[in-house]
Amino acid sequence: MLRYRCASLGALVLFLAALPASAQQALPRTADGHPDLGGMWWTRGLTPMERLPGATKLVVDDAEATALANAVYARMRTPEAAFGDPDNDNADVRTLNRVGGQWRTSLIIDPPDGRLPFTPKGREMITAASRFKALAEGIGGDGPEGRAVFERCLAGSGRSPLVTIPANNIRQIVQTPEDVAVYSEEGGDLRIFRIGAARPASPNASWWGDTTAHWEGEVLVAETTHLREQMVAGPTNNFLVGPDTRVTERFSLVSPDEIDYQFRIDDPVIYSVAWTAEYNLNRVDGGGLEYGCHEGNYSLPSILTAARLADSARATPAKARRR
Repeated sequence: MLRYRCASLGALVLFLAALPASAQQALPRTADGHPDLGGMWWTRGLTPMERLPGATKLVVDDAEATALANAVYARMRTPEAAFGDPDNDNADVRTLNRVGGQWRTSLIIDPPDGRLPFTPKGREMITAASRFKALAEGIGGDGPEGRAVFERCLAGSGRSPLVTIPANNIRQIVQTPEDVAVYSEEGGDLRIFRIGAARPASPNASWWGDTTAHWEGEVLVAETTHLREQMVAGPTNNFLVGPDTRVTERFSLVSPDEIDYQFRIDDPVIYSVAWTAEYNLNRVDGGGLEYGCHEGNYSLPSILTAARLADSARATPAKARRR
């Protein structure tokens, strides 16, 4: 009998050891029994939205992940790298994103090639909207309306869908039975998901859209429509959303300290097929800070002043400029 009990105990230990770590940990739950997503979270990684140059697979081993991350890190710090962000330098992120213990070479997991599936119309739209193209060609200098939404302090990294940046961007989640609120420090966005609520008959389009949510078992599913046409500055790669876009976000608490976050973009005008991206939110101590975007913001006035000086130089004959 003792030998039988020891054998059974040994089999149980082996079984538990074979389970994922998340399956062995009890998930925190709210009073109504749902997984408790509340707390402070962040994501740190250099993985871009689209597949990294030189990578042929979504998942790579430690050696390849280190080589790819080092290449991205080096590119971000070359003199030719445009539009650098001091927040990125301060964060000093040096690794790719890790999801479920795997190093990822793109946030996009579908389509399998890790590329944004633009329609011809969508490609035209992203080319026209790209601020990189706009600045290179001198477009968008006539007034603040021609500048990017983030530059104008209208909306930041907390829009739908949530995007990652290689900086210390804290997100705070507050959860009740009726609503889930998500605050993103980088840009100061606050989104509220109405759980089980009906969508208004004619909601106004906005930078954040209109979001309703529901629970599918252990997963919080948020659906957003009525977005304004806008370019979302993702990690390295920009993408578009607009009036015909439906964003479906899925928040899965896989352990007490980790949320698996997926979003799916459906828009037949901009994309030939729906596409899906994934990354993790990891619990962090401490809280986010107020993002006083316009406090001491001299960038936009300086950009427009430089544009006016360039206009003046172009309008002044070369002979007059030499005097």
